Amino acid sequence: MSQSEREDDSEKLPAIVYHPTYTETQLVHFQKMVEKEYNVKFNDYWDLHEWSYKNYPECWGCVWRFFNIICSKPYSQVYDRKNGFDNMEWFKDARLNYAENLLKYRDSETAIIATDADDDTEYISYEELYNEVRVYVTALRNEGIKKGDSVACYMSNKKEAVFAFLATAAMGAIWCGTLPLLGVKAVQSRFEQISPKILFTTGNFTFDNKEFNMNEKIPEIVPGVPSLKKVVYCPTKLKNGENISEIPNCVYISDFLRKARQELEHNPKDIEFEQLPFDYPLCISFTSGTTGAPKALVHSTGMFFASLRDFGLHQNCTRRDTLFNQCPNGWISWNMSVNTLHLGLTLVLYDGDPFQESPTRFWDLVDKFGITSTYMWSSTIDFMDINNWGPTPQHSLKTLRQIFPIGSPAKPSTYDFLTRKVKPGLFCTSGYGCTEVFGLINGMDSNMPVYRGEQQVPSLGMDIRVLDENGAPVIGKRGVVVLANPYPALPVSLLHDENKEKVKELYLSEYPGYWNLADDGWQNPITKGLVVYGRSDETMNPKGARYNCADIYFALEGFPGLKDCVVVSQYNKDMDERVILFVKMLPGHSLTDDVKEEINKTIERHQTYEHVPDIIMEAPDIPYNLTGKKMNALVKKLINKKPIMNAEIVINPSCLEFYKNLDLGKF
Repeated sequence: MSQSEREDDSEKLPAIVYHPTYTETQLVHFQKMVEKEYNVKFNDYWDLHEWSYKNYPECWGCVWRFFNIICSKPYSQVYDRKNGFDNMEWFKDARLNYAENLLKYRDSETAIIATDADDDTEYISYEELYNEVRVYVTALRNEGIKKGDSVACYMSNKKEAVFAFLATAAMGAIWCGTLPLLGVKAVQSRFEQISPKILFTTGNFTFDNKEFNMNEKIPEIVPGVPSLKKVVYCPTKLKNGENISEIPNCVYISDFLRKARQELEHNPKDIEFEQLPFDYPLCISFTSGTTGAPKALVHSTGMFFASLRDFGLHQNCTRRDTLFNQCPNGWISWNMSVNTLHLGLTLVLYDGDPFQESPTRFWDLVDKFGITSTYMWSSTIDFMDINNWGPTPQHSLKTLRQIFPIGSPAKPSTYDFLTRKVKPGLFCTSGYGCTEVFGLINGMDSNMPVYRGEQQVPSLGMDIRVLDENGAPVIGKRGVVVLANPYPALPVSLLHDENKEKVKELYLSEYPGYWNLADDGWQNPITKGLVVYGRSDETMNPKGARYNCADIYFALEGFPGLKDCVVVSQYNKDMDERVILFVKMLPGHSLTDDVKEEINKTIERHQTYEHVPDIIMEAPDIPYNLTGKKMNALVKKLINKKPIMNAEIVINPSCLEFYKNLDLGKF
């Protein structure tokens, strides 16, 4: 259903793609706990959600108790409602340690399955996880690392990154991971801001059919980060066969840990977990830089609480589950996956990209490891759908119960692929979140239906609203998505922004009283489901017709011969606007005049004549960033001859020259 149809015919419901069968989920147990503690009764999720955001301090207090948070000193107050977004203080007076909570299980159950494209697989129990983190803590302390120091990571998706992160957190040091897909200058610009003393890194790896030559980049990066005292190198194939002599102050990880292992053999003492305030800095995350320079966000233990809610309640993950994660450190989805170890489940760390290695590789992994749940890039699902990379009759997928598309808005056809071609009855709904909230803005409830193309429900504890051009909340009308109440996983600050002036400017100034999520959204007045079309700054307004890039993408879903497209506005000296649609055709298909005419007819049929682009032209490729998001804003800057600051986050940078050198003529 097009957006114009949604607004003109609100009585028309989208199709239900998932019909629930009621089960006693963790969310049900949580609801019963709230009802008992506060003597209330909820008829459905919407009642529970309304209570959760109207009583958000009480809601997050329930999350603390439901998941039995370990602390050395209890909190005196969850949250003072007098505090706004710019002076948040959560769980006042509490003292706790993030890593101590994640390492609460110390048994023989499998915590991590570390594997890769070569099927080199290692199983790590919860007992082994604790013991390995203990070694890393001892080694870091031997290097003089202490509370408040920064530790950096620049490696592919390896188990060593998890060990190092938990050890860093156990000591009260601050962790920062940077994507190994980034180049030299991009990494240096990030690490220069945090001044790390230790860097954990690794050798070459393959991702998205591209070889990333770490052994060439690391020797260039390290001299540009003068704060580094030591570089700890993890060999690619668990052997010391790679030359590290050109990397200053670099040691193999086995050598870095050797003394600590010997010490603990003679004196196997437990980890001394640094007890910290809830809002104490835990990690630094950089935004994707989709619309500008990446921002350094300082997050606390609150980011862990978001994952307890998302995975433990909304996604009903328990010790019976096996989660899949292919994202290396530097994406918040890596941190979110690591957070789930608190739930006692099994986490599959995949070093590579199974969605590019073969048409069935991922489905093979599901059956091999008994994977039950995963996030998956929306763009990856589109690729699999277009190329018919679904499971075969030989795949049972008997353990797989849910897949959540993330990274960019999921198209309605994404729901069709997952529920028809992958597994009938599969629970799926688009996962909408961002780096700032360090989790999901929308929640999930497997006891409720899923409507095609919609995000199912808002997350617990979050008052999500859509505001019109006047800043007034609206339902059934397009607007900007905002958060109306404080939330513990929001950043405690931006780096070097002690007075929070940058926070106020970026998130709080445009809509006073709200945290601006800056996405273009619409809430269905009947289902209450949310549809997000993309960034609000990706809207176009030619000839007075305001719409988002995603409106065009939805209209062209399934268009014959069309592999991908990007649509942006071009401006002249008088700031008049015209719309350019760049298309990438499938092999064997050409962009003829007849095809252009059919594209225009299709857009007009599904949207309006005002949505028809002024120019349609073929492009060699469509740029995407490292999180699978289409780079609309970057293409817009390039064709308007504006400088760009974030080319390093593009996964296929060779295509940028086409847009940069393009002459579209005057109008």
